[in-house]
Amino acid sequence: MTALSRRIEFWVVVTVAFGYFIAGSVWAAWFAHPSDDLAFSDASMIGLILTELVLFSLLAPLLWWRGWRPEALGLGFTWRDVGVGCALFLACIIAASLLMTGLALMADGMGPLWTRMEGAPLSVAAIVAVSIVNPIFEEVFVCGYVIRALERTRSIAFPVNASVAIRVSYHLYQGAIGALGVAVVGLILGWWFARKGRLWPVIIAHGLMDLVALLGFGIG
Repeated sequence: MTALSRRIEFWVVVTVAFGYFIAGSVWAAWFAHPSDDLAFSDASMIGLILTELVLFSLLAPLLWWRGWRPEALGLGFTWRDVGVGCALFLACIIAASLLMTGLALMADGMGPLWTRMEGAPLSVAAIVAVSIVNPIFEEVFVCGYVIRALERTRSIAFPVNASVAIRVSYHLYQGAIGALGVAVVGLILGWWFARKGRLWPVIIAHGLMDLVALLGFGIG
């Protein structure tokens, strides 16, 4: 494993972690009508959780063998991370909401630029599970790994922008406005992590955003 080049390692990790989600997102963005609703259910949430757990179980040994330890990915935890995560959550919500509202007003009359996400009320178990598993999976790889791996040979802007590009690519199903909102969130979380090197506040902020979004479907 140690003979594997860093470049190959990077592409293997990114492809395994996000290839399936990127392909599905591009497919939905390309073939689905922008006004089509995306249905969410307990079954789809369970499927997401299981998929991410399987992918994580495949990649964790690889990263360990390659010398990646939790500390290298910014996973050291302190209770201060909770407060910082809440502050990041508020910053992301405010920034993304302002951008998306402004773009929606500017696009008035131009047709739908985002995909509506609908679904039946979700169970508490599904909401909590997704709000824990999904942020950990995504941020460990799209933020922690991507930025740390690329910053070894690049200036800080390149790793952050690469992280944002990957993040947006698997959220294209949300439509143009939704994807731009994701880009804003990615920039805030990516730049903060690149500067501070602590991943738990990023995970907590992401988890809170997932929790709020899923609660919007109601509790069944």
